[in-house]
Amino acid sequence: MNKLLELLDITNGSIAAVIGCGGKTSLIELIAQKCKNKKVLISPTTKILPATSAASTVITPCDTLKSSTDHIAKEGIQCLGIKNEKSGKLEALPEDLLAKIVSSYDIVLLEADGSRQKQYKGWQDNEPVIPQYCSHTIGVVTLFKQDKTKPSITATKETVHNLPEFLSLTGLNEGDIITEKALEDMVCAQNGMFKNSKGQRYLIVNQVEDEETAKRAELFLNTVKSKYPNQFNNLIYGSVRGDSWKNV
Repeated sequence: MNKLLELLDITNGSIAAVIGCGGKTSLIELIAQKCKNKKVLISPTTKILPATSAASTVITPCDTLKSSTDHIAKEGIQCLGIKNEKSGKLEALPEDLLAKIVSSYDIVLLEADGSRQKQYKGWQDNEPVIPQYCSHTIGVVTLFKQDKTKPSITATKETVHNLPEFLSLTGLNEGDIITEKALEDMVCAQNGMFKNSKGQRYLIVNQVEDEETAKRAELFLNTVKSKYPNQFNNLIYGSVRGDSWKNV
């Protein structure tokens, strides 16, 4: 079995909601590619860009409800949503329709969160949007890469989606440096990333592509493991780009 699928316990019947910031879409497409010989569905519960990176992906823009109800699951990767012609994005299917069609697929991957390409986020009351029937909730985060030219990142509207909610979660003030403790709070606080989670819970630190970041990721996840025992089924770090993964 593939290492990533094994670490996430992705098997036939898995319905995974992917949430967080820092590589949700890329992770979904990577998992889908590893399962492309099965019937795989990619769909948003919010909004996504169509998954066009793979030749095996079938884009099904549901311009009418009828076209989506007529949809037939088949082997390969299919991306299904209501197409917004103005933005080019796929928006969520009606809840009852999505609930009806997921059983036709072997693997279902739902992009269930939005961060507007920002590395940090606070969650409003209705976020993330995770259906009750999900078997997995997979949270994705990244660690800010520190260097001499840019040693820190601060909490501003440019770096954080839903800044007021983020500040409330972390206890920071606008303009404060975002620490790894703040990242921990963003992920693990009662009203944080996993507040609407369903099923098994997994946390992935993505974009770990050098030894220094690997050490920081391992330390961060071990801290989470120690402070929040039994909260997660697995704590993983690695790189979607390199498809390289370890767990703690």
